[in-house]
Amino acid sequence: IQTYRSTDELNRCMQGKSIYLFGDSTLRQWIYNLQSNVKTLTVFSPYGDGWASQLLGIDLKRNIMVRWKRHTRPFLSGSYQSFREERTIPREIDLIGGHKNTVIVLNIGVHFRPHPLHLYIRRIINIQRALKRLFLRSPETKVIIKTEHSGENEKAFELNSSFHGYVQYLIMEQIFKDLNVGFVNAWDMTNAFNSNIIHPPNTYIQHEVDMLMTYIC
Repeated sequence: IQTYRSTDELNRCMQGKSIYLFGDSTLRQWIYNLQSNVKTLTVFSPYGDGWASQLLGIDLKRNIMVRWKRHTRPFLSGSYQSFREERTIPREIDLIGGHKNTVIVLNIGVHFRPHPLHLYIRRIINIQRALKRLFLRSPETKVIIKTEHSGENEKAFELNSSFHGYVQYLIMEQIFKDLNVGFVNAWDMTNAFNSNIIHPPNTYIQHEVDMLMTYIC
């Protein structure tokens, strides 16, 4: 793992890149971390329908695009959710042509924990098939898989606890292991940090982003 935290390093690494982040709110933290380090990256919500609506980051000077979009249902939240442009991750991947400067980051897990396991397995397999199609048309595209975090054990146990998350983590590892993808092993990293909260602080998120930069730079 390398550290890419200075403005010059990040500019050289990210210039010209299109970065797609598909996942849950733990991956959403990445786009704000990138914004805090790349000061010229402007992040906005095209629809402005609350925290779960998609985010778009643009740096016109360096031709950088970063986009976060949730992985669609099941997506558990106590607030109003808009379903404009709601597409699964496999469908989103199929809509991306791919390029040597295209980076796709995937994360899926926490919102599936209260649901039957076969739904999670089916979704992961469909993502795997979409990635195989992507690599046929664009083998230079870089794909990074961010695994689940360990979670909280004191509230909303079915959603946040590590028991169901660990099973899903093992399934994800097995299904993607034969593909040419990078892994940001957030499970091991949160355990090493003893981070027992579902949204770790930015000091931890920075290490995940450092791993991302190590893969794409």
